[in-house]
Amino acid sequence: MLTYNEKIERGKGVAAMLLGPVAGLAYFICLPVIAVGAVITLLGKKITVGIMNQTSDLVSFGWRPTEAYLEGKKKKRNRK
Repeated sequence: MLTYNEKIERGKGVAAMLLGPVAGLAYFICLPVIAVGAVITLLGKKITVGIMNQTSDLVSFGWRPTEAYLEGKKKKRNRK
């Protein structure tokens, strides 16, 4: 018959009880810093994407796939 034997170590339990509040305090202190960093990152991405969209509308390469101009553009003749 299989049995499960476990040694009772009081040192680990006491350490976990003492380190729990310290870990909670570290989380409580770091959470606002993480939140501010996340907001700054999201706003930065929004601003960057907005600027890129605006500049892409301004910059045009004049490429129109429906107009091939395989023979070149027609030149205007000078009438005399």
